[in-house]
Parts: sequence; structure tokens; C-alpha cells
Amino acid sequence: METEFYAVQQQLANGKPTQTLFTTLDEDFHAKIKRPVSSLYSMSTLTEFEPFVDSTIEKLLEKLDEFADAGQELDLATWLQYYAFDVIGELTFGKPLGFLEQGQDVGDVMLSLEKMVDYAGMIGQIPWLDHLFIKNPIKRKFGGGSTGAVARFARQCLEERLHRPEGKVENPSHRDFLTRFLETKNTHSQVVDDRQVFSWTLSNVNAGSDTTAISLRAVLYYLLKNPWTLKKVMKEIMGARENGKLSIPVTWKESQELPYLDAAIKEALRLHPAVGLLLERIVPKAGIQLPDGPFLPEGTIVGINPWVMHRHPAFGDHLESYVPERWLQGEHEPLKSYEIRKAEMQGATFTFGAGPRTCIGKNISLLEIYKAIPTLLYTYDISLSYPDKEWDTVNAWFVRQKNIHVKLAKSGRS
Repeated sequence: METEFYAVQQQLANGKPTQTLFTTLDEDFHAKIKRPVSSLYSMSTLTEFEPFVDSTIEKLLEKLDEFADAGQELDLATWLQYYAFDVIGELTFGKPLGFLEQGQDVGDVMLSLEKMVDYAGMIGQIPWLDHLFIKNPIKRKFGGGSTGAVARFARQCLEERLHRPEGKVENPSHRDFLTRFLETKNTHSQVVDDRQVFSWTLSNVNAGSDTTAISLRAVLYYLLKNPWTLKKVMKEIMGARENGKLSIPVTWKESQELPYLDAAIKEALRLHPAVGLLLERIVPKAGIQLPDGPFLPEGTIVGINPWVMHRHPAFGDHLESYVPERWLQGEHEPLKSYEIRKAEMQGATFTFGAGPRTCIGKNISLLEIYKAIPTLLYTYDISLSYPDKEWDTVNAWFVRQKNIHVKLAKSGRS
């Protein structure tokens, strides 16, 4: 069972806290609202959305071309977040949020989400303080409304769709998440109403943008800081392209045939998971006996921090170093030994959580990452503007990075 830490993150809509798949504390309610939509987040379903991820990647390339043509450096950290938000807009609402087109934080959505995450990270440690601040009943009675630009934007998109003339469809070939969410009102009418649809859209935006941007930054940053690794990734990408096995933008299926790229991505997510605090849980009735450890009584708050878990001995040696090879079979390593070692590493991986509460948007994030990274590396020669300088990080509920200044040059590869 989740703790009150998660309830702090329930945003207000029309003055009432909105329980989402991530923030609800009720396990039965979580199962009930997950059941109608869980299949939508399978990778087999998400590949139906690939053309709309492609269109966002193409818009990103269009904008990056402007920097390359002008010989102007850019903060890649910011533009990767624009990309992540616009993909979520396309998938959830059938239209980009406009970050890439405008080259800015549209409607302060990014700023609002950052503030919410930082608030949750601090106030979540003493959850009752939330009822003195954002969820103060007096403030809610006289203030009402929604907390933050994210909730307001999601509410606006839902209202537009609900009041659209019957039969009018902007893009019949694009059955976005909102369309599919609304369809569940018919198939699961006892569970789903407009408020629940709003909750699902809110989950998509909150969970599918910021964390994906953090992961994208980590992958590119570690590759740029480790030129020998980047050289190996480029050799693999170039070989696939020369053999006619790589499109631009790269497809999900093609990306799964690039084992060294896969290892490079896994290693970046091991070193820099998005979540920086404990993923808290409450010990259930009867308590729990830890192996070779103390007995924890019912009600004890426990948790695992992905940053600590990802330094587990299962990952081998040099745990603070970027070593993609740890994910690959060694030259003289028996296959059976490698399979056991790999399974242990996967079992210790906590990037998206674990168990029934594993992030439902995991596959959306992976789809965005595995398509964008090889496409960017093939299209541009990318270098850090200040190779000896480390990135800046904000260490809160999420560990987000800033100031990844790069120079781009069109690679000329067709």
C-alpha cells in the first residue's frame, strides 16, 4: 500500500483532489481504474502511435536544423523536454502541445510541473502540511479551481473533446488516448465517468513527459561524455543503415536490433534514474520479516531509492562508471552465466518502479527514447560545448538536469 506521500501529489480539479493511477492510496480503486486501460499501454498497442511520434521527431529535427545552420549552440536539455511534452500531447490529445513549434514553455506547463514535483518532494515528507497549503479546506472553498497549468490544460482538452459536435473528428486515422479513454465510458460505464477520463489524461502528462526528458538527457549526456562508447554506438547505427535495416526516423522494431545501443541506454538509466527519493510503501497486516534482518510491524513506512538500488552488487564492478558492456555477454562468458547475470541486473533495475505499481507509462517512455536517440545520432554530429564541464542537476523528487549545451552539425548522412 502506498503512503500519504503520494496523496500530496493529487492535484485539484474544481476544488477536489484527483486520484490518479500514481497517486491513489486505495489498492482496490487502483486495480479498478487500471483494468479498463492497461492494454492501451502495451508496446503492441503503442506501436500504432508510431507515426505520431515520428511527426514529433521530424518537428524536433526541423528546429534543430535551425541551430545547426546558424552554427549556434543550444541547451539540449530544454529541447528534449519540449520533444517529450509534444509527444505526450500527440498521443494523449491528438495534437502537439506546441513546445517545439514555439520553442518555449507553452502556458507555463513545464514550470507548473516542476513546481508541483518540488512541492511534493518536500511536503511529502510531512504530508499533513499539504492540508495547510494547497489542500487547505478554507482555501479550496473560496479558491476552487485546479492546481497548476497541467491540470488546467488537461481539463481544457477534455472539455473541448466533450463539446465537439457529434461526428466531427479532426483526424479520423489518429485514435489518441483521449478517444480511447472516452470509449471506455461505454465498455466500463460503472467505473468510468468524465472525471476518471480526466484523471487518466493527467497521469499521461504528469508521468510521461518530465521523466522521459530526464532519461533522454541522461542517455545523450553519457554518450557525449564517453566518446569511445559513442563511437561503438555510431558504428552499430551506421552498419544497420548501410544494410538497409534502419529508417529515419528509426522505428521501434529497428531499434530493438541494436544491442549495443540498448546496453548504452540501459546503463544511462541505471546511473541516472529519474526518481531521486524513496518509492514508499506501508507494511501490511501481520508485518514482514526481513531476510537476516529485523521484523517490521504493520504500518511501518519502507521504501527503495532507485539511485541506491542501481548501485547493487548485481550490476558488477565500477558501479559509478558508465559501462554499457556490463549489459552484454562477455567474450568468454558462457551463455547460461550471462543469462543469470542479466536476469539479476534486470531484477535490481528500478527505473520505472516494480510490481503492480510499475509506471504504466513505461512503454511510452521507452518508445520515445529508443526512436529519438539513434535518429538524432545519425542525423547530427553532436558535441558538448564545454566538454570538461559537468551538467547541473536539481535533486528533488525527480533528479532533473539543466545546462547541457551542445553544438550541432548536420552529418550529411542520407
